[in-house]
Amino acid sequence: MSGVAELDRVFAVSDWTVPGLLLARSEHSPEAPALWSLAADGQWEPTDWRTYRQAVASLSSSFRKLGLTAGEPVGIMAPACREWDFAQLGVLAAGGVAVGLDPYALGEQLCAIARRCGFVGLVVADRSYLDRFDANMRQQLRFAVCLRDGDDDGVISLATLLAPASAGDDWNLALPDAPATIVFTSGTTGEPKGIEYSHRQICLAASAILSAFPQVGAESRLACWLPLSNLFQRMINLSAIARGAQTFYVSDPREIMRYVKFIAPHLFIGVPRFYEKLQAGIDAVIEQQPSWQRRMVRWALRVGQRHAAASRAGERAGLADRLAHVLADWLALSRIRGALGPNLRFMVSGSAPMPGWLLERLHAIGLPVLEAYGVSENVIPIAINRPDRFRFGTVGQPAPGSEVRLAEDGELLVRGAGVFSGYLGAEKPAPALLADGYLATGDLATIDGDGFITLIGRKSEIFKTSTGRRIAPAGIESGLQQIRQIEHAVVFGAGRARPVALLVVSEGQWQAAQQNSFSALRAQVAAVSEQMAAYQRPAGLIFSAQALTIDAGELTTNLKLRRQVIEAKHRAVLHELYARIDAAPGSRFEAWSADHQIFYCES
Repeated sequence: MSGVAELDRVFAVSDWTVPGLLLARSEHSPEAPALWSLAADGQWEPTDWRTYRQAVASLSSSFRKLGLTAGEPVGIMAPACREWDFAQLGVLAAGGVAVGLDPYALGEQLCAIARRCGFVGLVVADRSYLDRFDANMRQQLRFAVCLRDGDDDGVISLATLLAPASAGDDWNLALPDAPATIVFTSGTTGEPKGIEYSHRQICLAASAILSAFPQVGAESRLACWLPLSNLFQRMINLSAIARGAQTFYVSDPREIMRYVKFIAPHLFIGVPRFYEKLQAGIDAVIEQQPSWQRRMVRWALRVGQRHAAASRAGERAGLADRLAHVLADWLALSRIRGALGPNLRFMVSGSAPMPGWLLERLHAIGLPVLEAYGVSENVIPIAINRPDRFRFGTVGQPAPGSEVRLAEDGELLVRGAGVFSGYLGAEKPAPALLADGYLATGDLATIDGDGFITLIGRKSEIFKTSTGRRIAPAGIESGLQQIRQIEHAVVFGAGRARPVALLVVSEGQWQAAQQNSFSALRAQVAAVSEQMAAYQRPAGLIFSAQALTIDAGELTTNLKLRRQVIEAKHRAVLHELYARIDAAPGSRFEAWSADHQIFYCES
């Protein structure tokens, strides 16, 4: 049976619920491996589809005995692991609503989400996670379950709930249009808002993802390493159920490179920061080689870049270039790819734009990164680059189930079955929902003749300079982040004559930049700025070694910028930069601050 035909069959008999997908899969291939977990001795242990279904059925029965009824929410907070998915599907099969909680979130954020949802239960990795919720909230819980700890003090171990040998045939009480999960917006400009999605909507999203990646089949291996509070990682796990692919859990995201070669994934998802670190690791290994080997690898990379550029342009390279690429791949490129296992042919990125240089560099070694795009208010991805149809600098073409168009001001609008109906607890419809059913995404975009979508920036982030020019900071930031030493770029300048930029220099590059007074970095910034309109070029720069972090509130858990927080934390240094520019417009200067930041300005 072909992958597409099997997918259609699984969805046809799933009743369009998430537990229904598992039931259909377990009946189709009960003894095939489904999940892989690391045991205490470091060995990988498999779980087949029949055992997976039995665990979920037992948990469904146990959760109902604990008092969980239809439509009631349960929070789940733990690192990525097999038991996380057991608990999620057990809650869903009992008719409940599964809410993924970020294990790295602050206690204040967790309590705010708990109050908004009204949790009746919590499933956590261990008791220390419960301590991050206030006493009043814990007292309101009907039950608390720990994945690792034993039973006492009113806390139940997951092993106890899994004990029933059989739960009967009526274990799946989920309904297609009943709520399945609540997700929260990234909260870049305020407190995150809750959004409820049904089983049918989630199944439609999984179907759209798999339609974009028909290469994923029953023999495919997938790595689950992002926190399962991340909806896209959960969607990939559910897509694996629909296709019958195997999921390998890596609980500590920092350990993914340790295990990825064994996992040998066919599809790998990540965020731009991961791919930046991956490339930095490749460069570091190359630099450790003898000089003759470094020259050989660099030659192979140049050949790979020419070959990849020709491929992207739809051109066929000449015979000499094709032969050179075969040799370069044999000598070096295939060995570099081999660090990620033998099966990987492409990777997927989301949450933030990828720097153009990084997309081209990874494509040169034979691993194109396909950017996808979505918003919290539409559970179905809006656009996806496909392995056979991708265009760097875009987020791809619309995904099945997402109908897009542009508003008069260039804002991207989307309509479809995945669009939300309103924020949790809101009395009025969200203003982003238009009368004709379209959702205003808040993103400005262009759509080319082939349907590829290019994002320009957030409509809410656009500011006006004192000269009346409208500045979309995301476009400038994307250009500046082409410079490999720059980890983050943040542009400011509302009400000023010209924008300025905060440039966070990546770890390990600060000392090297200091040695030449940042002249090399400034030259690169100038070169990138030359490609921008004059009014977009930063008039001043702040180089900083202080990384932007989630813990400091500067980044969301999806690694999006919290601009207001960043601007507030750098208000003093920004004020000094503006004062110098105003005092001597068009002049050049350098100045060090106490926290090792440098300012530079030129006309």
